Amino acid sequence: MLDVEELLTIGEFSARSGLSPKMLRAYAAAGLLTPAAVDRSNGYRYYAPAQVPEAELIAVLRRGGVALADIAAFLRDPTPARVAAWERALDAEYRSRREALTEVRARMTPGTAAPPITRTVQEKGPVMTNLTAATATDTGTVRPENQDRVLAEDAIFAVADGFGEQGRAASRLAVDTMRAALTGDRTRETLADAVRQANRAVWREGGEAPASGTTLLALVAVAGGGLVAANVGDSRGYRLRGQQLTRVTADHSVAADLVRAGELTERDARNHPRRSLLTRAVGVGPEVAADLVEIVPQPGDRLLLCTDGLFNELEDDRIAEVLRSAADPEDAASELTRLAASHGGGDNISAVVIDVGVR
Repeated sequence: MLDVEELLTIGEFSARSGLSPKMLRAYAAAGLLTPAAVDRSNGYRYYAPAQVPEAELIAVLRRGGVALADIAAFLRDPTPARVAAWERALDAEYRSRREALTEVRARMTPGTAAPPITRTVQEKGPVMTNLTAATATDTGTVRPENQDRVLAEDAIFAVADGFGEQGRAASRLAVDTMRAALTGDRTRETLADAVRQANRAVWREGGEAPASGTTLLALVAVAGGGLVAANVGDSRGYRLRGQQLTRVTADHSVAADLVRAGELTERDARNHPRRSLLTRAVGVGPEVAADLVEIVPQPGDRLLLCTDGLFNELEDDRIAEVLRSAADPEDAASELTRLAASHGGGDNISAVVIDVGVR
């Protein structure tokens, strides 16, 4: 778990590591030294003190002339064999250059022939047969624009919560890329790959040192009648079964880590000074790992996907009340967003509500 009190700004990390902020941004753009956390409220990146040794190692490798792509591979698998291979390549390069210079010298001497050169979350239960869904989204009362994106079509459901200057574009690009990638068979693996494609698309669009990104929570129906959810960030999934409301996803945030460690209560987490720091997000680095949750739903289940603008304003008990009492998904989604806006609406608010029925 990150020690939130020890997180370093890019300036502080630069001073400790000896790498300039410009270098750190360039390395981040190449997929090296991805920040440990990102502040969704302003796009600022933070590093952990434990990343200093890695920064120093990267600096040494760069001094040795190792390409950034090769450094990335080495950091994933730092074996002596890779170092030995670089040494052999360097020896071969020096031999080749020396031979070339010898040939040049020979060509400059009349009558001398040039020498020859040799270049070398799973549950058991009945399967689902029919899904009915509705979406609702609201800008809220504080944000100048709505950076959320919602989707409910062809048994693919998603919410994305963009942040930073280009957060609106990031959330749309992530959802649209994921949707386009799910044109064939839908399985746990194809959903995970679709999220990876979404992340790479947002990462490439951001360019060097992107200041924007997005959360992404997707739910798809797969072969056999089950559901699979993929989650990156702190948008949240719930399931109402009977009278019981259950969270089916885990938030990727500093505050959530502290709650899980028993250092904060849920209520305290809502006002924690680091509550906007995400430990995972789409578009922050070239790769991201999504949590995958497999669910076998039962007829009568009601599922909710929502952004933090909703659950930061409404307690779980209030969310459960609305989900239990609403006549259909449209009423539930509309009422949840309306209530969250009326309770403060400090952020964009989005909800996708899905009912499981019998065909």
